[in-house]
Amino acid sequence: MRNQIVRRALTAGACAAVLVGLVAGCSDDSSDSSSSSTAAATSSAMASSTAAAADPAVTEAVTTAYETFFDGKAPIEERSKYVENSAVFGPVLQGMTANPQAAGTSATVKEVTLESPDKALVTWDLNVGDSPGLPDQSGEAVLVDGTWVVAGVTFCTILAVQGSGAAVPGC
Repeated sequence: MRNQIVRRALTAGACAAVLVGLVAGCSDDSSDSSSSSTAAATSSAMASSTAAAADPAVTEAVTTAYETFFDGKAPIEERSKYVENSAVFGPVLQGMTANPQAAGTSATVKEVTLESPDKALVTWDLNVGDSPGLPDQSGEAVLVDGTWVVAGVTFCTILAVQGSGAAVPGC
């Protein structure tokens, strides 16, 4: 029992450190309180969804987008191809590459369901090292110019978890 508590505390601490690093140096002077409402809206929208299982090609494309975008070792040029509004998230992505703790992150996609022809719902884990730091996350992928990418709202929701209150460009 005590080992579980210690392990959870260490995992939470590691996740917090990674997430803080993800947004390091990425605030602006405008105030934005939409982060917490974005998480609630995403959760609510997903709960009321009438999604159907995605076909294997969509599942593979969405999985590639999540795995590439959240791969802390992948070059920024490659990662930016797999997030909605990548130009807006430029400062955040630069902050991610500058943080050595963020290099240990990855994603594991567990399930992809199609909500519409250009929107998929994703159940996934954000991994820190070899273990899920944030397991069973609910996210979205959207089809942009023929490529499935991580939805901006999903990226903003993950950034909001770190809780610094700082405004994040694009969120």
